[in-house]
Amino acid sequence: MASAQASLPSNNRQETARPLADFPENIWADHIAPFTLDKQEYEKCEREIQILKAEVASMVLATGKTMTERFDFIDKIERLGVSHHFDIEIENQLQEFFNVYANFGEYSAYDLSSAALQFRLFRQHGFNISCGIFDQFIDAKGKFKESLCNDTRGLLSLYEASHVRTHGDKILEEALAFTTTHLTSGGPHLDSTLAKQVKHALEQPLHEGIPRYEAWRYISIYEEDESHNKVLLRLAKLDYHLLQMSYKEELCEITRWGKGLESVSNFPYARDRFVECYFWAVGTLYEPQHSLARMTFAKVAALITMIDDIYDAYGTLDELQILTDSAERWDGSGVDQLSDYIRASYATLLKFNKEVGEDLAKKKRTYAFNKYIEDWKQYMRTNLTQSRWFLTKELPSFADYISNGAITIGAYLIASAGFLDMDSASEDVINWMSTNPKLMVAYSTHSRLINDYGGHKFDKERGSSTALECYMKDHNISEEEAAKKFREMIENAWKVMNEECLRPTPIPRDGLKMLLNIARVGETVYKHRIDGFTEPHIIKDHIRAMLVDFMSI
Repeated sequence: MASAQASLPSNNRQETARPLADFPENIWADHIAPFTLDKQEYEKCEREIQILKAEVASMVLATGKTMTERFDFIDKIERLGVSHHFDIEIENQLQEFFNVYANFGEYSAYDLSSAALQFRLFRQHGFNISCGIFDQFIDAKGKFKESLCNDTRGLLSLYEASHVRTHGDKILEEALAFTTTHLTSGGPHLDSTLAKQVKHALEQPLHEGIPRYEAWRYISIYEEDESHNKVLLRLAKLDYHLLQMSYKEELCEITRWGKGLESVSNFPYARDRFVECYFWAVGTLYEPQHSLARMTFAKVAALITMIDDIYDAYGTLDELQILTDSAERWDGSGVDQLSDYIRASYATLLKFNKEVGEDLAKKKRTYAFNKYIEDWKQYMRTNLTQSRWFLTKELPSFADYISNGAITIGAYLIASAGFLDMDSASEDVINWMSTNPKLMVAYSTHSRLINDYGGHKFDKERGSSTALECYMKDHNISEEEAAKKFREMIENAWKVMNEECLRPTPIPRDGLKMLLNIARVGETVYKHRIDGFTEPHIIKDHIRAMLVDFMSI
């Protein structure tokens, strides 16, 4: 953590005035217990899961079900967090449904809940279903029929569907306003289970929520449903428990790695957020096959935090220029003039990435590593620009800030790190990233906006310029007005991301899902205009649910 004092020793020379931040302490130091995987328990759990998977697979493929019943079952599989066991079956069924029901006039037989569910699932899987599916629910004035107001389940389904909208889906803008109004006013009069679902959805739409956390929540809700499928529920609980065991083991490795860096003594100015970095990794890549990618992601996120805090909360302009110049060469030369802390941080960064590069060379994935290193250089370059604005008290235009800030937020860099160990990240995918396509622009812009939206208060208190202040200056408006505009821009970024994920796409579905999941974690971490990464008590309950407290099975 960085202290609130104005200076820290810089080698043995005279003390240097530094822009230190009073970061909150690490709240997990005494709460992450050592964990040793019980192989017997793990294998027993695995065996039962295999049996249950076969049973559920037969249910997925069973004939004689209506289309509505099939969609409902797929939705439950996904919301319970076990769809990674049935990716092929779900893909094949949705493709078949999409081909057969290309004539959406046939949807007139479906109620609002079923129509909205089908729309959402198709869109979430990249099938560009028309909004014409909702025409039957629109009156002569082009508004949703008032008779729908008492159909709470239908309204909730439509509300969730409205969040997969793109810029051309005007009817879904109306759907969002319509459902939000009626769900908000009708919530207090619902039965307890449905009321909980409505309250949470208004707080956190499913499409923008962290998949693993949403699964944890839905398991308890599904269990309360007297008609729940016992086999499916048991599979969901065991799967959550099994993956939690893996996560606990990985988290212990991450915290051991962090202690090995001696971050408290070597980097006292920086945020100690190894647990939060791993939480972000699990939120992004939760599936069992992504263990290595998760670990790499978490470590890179921790290094990004360390380097970010050099630029934002420790270094002087002269030091940061030297550091950035050395990063352009990607070696350790020319840093003798820097403080012990900066040199130790930079040496740690170089050492870690040297090891990553050697490992990827053995796997013949140097193309991915080269892109990753270039993103590190760009990240440090743009951070220097941002630090110059901050340290010279210059407030740039919003356009300049957001263009630079879309890089300094680390979105491109963390995506490159995620792709390092993903088998589907071919050379074509890496080259696609380098072209700065619309999806990457929207994804990185969303990351910057949501970060500044949440972190504005903390940064403002320490005198750091933020995107909100730049926007306020450019448009001569209040902070509240700017915050409202930011939410609109954040939603616009989601519309672009939704549109760019529709088929055909230049990258595989798991790559698209990774990018969306990074954005989803950001939505949770920076919600309510609070920076939950810097102030980790904000996301403590999410971390406990996903990583600390075992689910009762």
